[in-house]
Amino acid sequence: MLTFSRTRLISVEPLDETTFQCHGILDDYIYNMELDVEIKLPDFKITAISGKMKRITTSECHKAVGKLKNAIGLSVLDPDFETKVKRIVGRQGCRHFADLLMEGCDSLMQLVTYVGWQQVSTKDSATKDAFWKKLLESTPRLCNSCSVYADNSPLMKKLGIKN
Repeated sequence: MLTFSRTRLISVEPLDETTFQCHGILDDYIYNMELDVEIKLPDFKITAISGKMKRITTSECHKAVGKLKNAIGLSVLDPDFETKVKRIVGRQGCRHFADLLMEGCDSLMQLVTYVGWQQVSTKDSATKDAFWKKLLESTPRLCNSCSVYADNSPLMKKLGIKN
């Protein structure tokens, strides 16, 4: 009988007031790799990135580590961010690194959203609506990233936001 197990772990922590580090691990029966990426606010640009491959399938896989540097300077807020990551990290290097990078950036966006929400959660409903509207209009990547931000969700309908 064939079995397979894969674990992906993402953590996000602040390095200082405006810089966050995302650490990602992928571990399964075939691969074991780690990725670290630093992202600077307020423009959410990648300022540093590194990776390690501990278990791989071919001797060619290690070449993908060098391709990670192509992501430096990309902004997580760019509407084409995912496409660019898939092209310059995934296709030119390693699809698993690209997936870890996307997961880390998505986790950072969720953290930033949560922190902002905490700051307005005790406010009146107009303040909360203004927070969501500004966030979703200034961060197109969030739109349609989950059911809460889907075009037909109650939140998006209430705010009048369409993609």
